[in-house]
Amino acid sequence: MEKEAPIVGAGTVQVPEVLPEDAVFDEEGKRRLQEEKPLFGKRPARAVAVDLAIWLLMTAYAVAVFIKGKDKDGFHLFTVVWAFVTLRLLARHISMSKLIYDPLGKVWTSTIRAAASKFPSWLVWAALLAATLVGLLLMAIFTTGRPSTVGERLQSWGGVLFFLMIAAGSSRKFKAINLQTVAVGVFFQFIFALIVLRTTAGANIFQWISSFITGFLKYSHNGLEFLFGPVPNQNFVINVLPAIIFFCAFISIVYYWGGMQYAVQKMGAIMMHLMDTSGAESIVAAASPFVGQVENAMLVLPFIEYMTKSELHAVMTCGFATISGSVLLGYVLIVGDSYLILTACIMSIPASLALTKMRYPEEEESLTKGRVVVPENEDKASNFLHAAANGAATGAQLVILISATILAIVALYQAANGLVGWAFDIIDIHRDSPDPANPGPHDTWISITYILSFVFYPFAWCLGVSASQARLAGEIMAQKLLLNEFVAFQNLGDFNKAGRVNQRTFQLLAFALCGFANLGSTGIQVSALGAISPKRKKDLAELAVSAMLIGNLSTWMTAAVAGCMI
Repeated sequence: MEKEAPIVGAGTVQVPEVLPEDAVFDEEGKRRLQEEKPLFGKRPARAVAVDLAIWLLMTAYAVAVFIKGKDKDGFHLFTVVWAFVTLRLLARHISMSKLIYDPLGKVWTSTIRAAASKFPSWLVWAALLAATLVGLLLMAIFTTGRPSTVGERLQSWGGVLFFLMIAAGSSRKFKAINLQTVAVGVFFQFIFALIVLRTTAGANIFQWISSFITGFLKYSHNGLEFLFGPVPNQNFVINVLPAIIFFCAFISIVYYWGGMQYAVQKMGAIMMHLMDTSGAESIVAAASPFVGQVENAMLVLPFIEYMTKSELHAVMTCGFATISGSVLLGYVLIVGDSYLILTACIMSIPASLALTKMRYPEEEESLTKGRVVVPENEDKASNFLHAAANGAATGAQLVILISATILAIVALYQAANGLVGWAFDIIDIHRDSPDPANPGPHDTWISITYILSFVFYPFAWCLGVSASQARLAGEIMAQKLLLNEFVAFQNLGDFNKAGRVNQRTFQLLAFALCGFANLGSTGIQVSALGAISPKRKKDLAELAVSAMLIGNLSTWMTAAVAGCMI
C-alpha cells in the first residue's frame, strides 16, 4: 500500500507504507492508548511460567555473583544486565507505562516542565548549554589525580568552545539551529565522559565491556587457524580482517533474532525525544557504533529517498563520526586500549548529532518526525545459520573493500609524496627530523602530511595537546583525513612505542582518530548510499565533504571533552 506525503522541495511523492494506517502519533492519541491499556496484560500461562523460570534462574545466579563475585571483573555490568532483564520480563506482563513512566511523567510535568514553561524555550536550552559548559570548566579546574595540569585541561575546554564556534560559524542558516539538539547533545557528551572517565563504577563497566568485546572478536582467530593452521599474531591482515567477517556474521544473527532492531529502536526513541531529531536520523545515530557507516543507513532503507537534506547530512555525519564494532579489534591491537576506543565511540554519538544540526539545521518537514520505526527486512534469513552465512558474505565483501581501499590509497599517497618530496629535495628543503612513518633513504623528504601538519597544528592544540607535540599530532590527524584511520592509528602506535608522544597526547589522539571521516570513506558513502537511492546521488555528493568534515569535528570535540578530565 502507498500513501502520498508532501516533501518540501520535491512536490508530491509516493512513499512506501511502512506503518499501519491507524497509527497515532499525536499526544492526545498516546494518552488515549495509555488509558485503554490495562496495568496487567493477559498472556498465556505457559508464557508466564517460562518468563518466571528464566527470571528465577538468572536471579539464583545473581545471588551467587553477589556472594562470590563482588571483587571480580564484570560484577557491575552483570548487576545492570540483571536489572534490565528483570524489567524487560516484567514489561511482558505489566504495563510499564502505567507503573513507571506515567508517574515519572507526571512528576516531570508538574516540576521541571512547569518551571521551564515560564521561560522561552530557547532560553531554557541556552541555559542548559551554558550550565554544561560551566560544569565542564569546573571539571577542568578541579580534577585531581591526573598527570595533566590545570592549564592543559583549560586548553581542552577552550577547544570545546572553539569547535562549537566552528560549527555555528559555518552553519548553513544560523537562525534555524535547534538549540535543544545542541544543548542536549553537548550535555550527554559531558555526562558520558563524566561517568566513564571520572567514576569508578562507570570505568569498571566500560573496562569490562571493552575487554569482553576484544576477547570475543579474538575468537575469529580460531576460524582462521582451522583453515590455515597456526598463524602469526602481529599482522594487520591476520588480526583485523577475520574479525570483520566474524563480527558481521554475529550481528546478522542478532538481527535475525530481533535484538538489533529492539536495541536500536529503543536508543533511537530516547535520542529522538531528548534531542528533537527525526526518527530516521536517531536510529542511524544509535546504530553507528555497532554497524558500519553504510550499514547504519540500511536500517532506515525505505526512508532514504525521502529524507530532507539535513537528515541526509546527519546520516552521513554519524557514519563518519564513529567506527563499527567490526574494526574495533584492529584499533585495539594498535592502540592497546579498547577502553579508550569504546568510550570515544559512545561520546561521539550525541556530539555528531549536535554538530551536524548546527552545520545543516533542519528547515524542511521530515517524514519520520516524531516516530521511530525500523522496517522489517524483506530478505529475512530462513534461520540463524542462513543469517550467519549472509553476514559472513557481507563481511567478506567488506574485507575486500577495505583491503583494496587501503592498498590503493596508501600507494597513491606514497606516489604523490614521492613527487612532493622530490620537488623540495631538488631545492634542498627537508624535514627537521627523520619521518618514522616513512623510514628509508628519503625519510627526511617533505611529505604532504608534513605540510598539512602546520594547518592542523591549531586543531591539535585545541584538543589539549602541548605546543611542543601539536605539530606531530597535527601530522597524524592529517594522515587520518587524507588516508584513513588505520594508517593514522598505526603511526600513532609507532610514535608511542618510540616515545615521541607522551601519554596525554596519545590518549587525546586515540579519541580524535576514532571515526571513519576521511576522503576514502567519503567516496564509499556517496557510492553506496547513491546505489541505494539513485535519485538522491546529487544531494549526497553535495553534502559528503561537509558531513565528513563535521564527522572529524565531532571526534575532535570528543577528544577535547575527554581532555578536560584526563
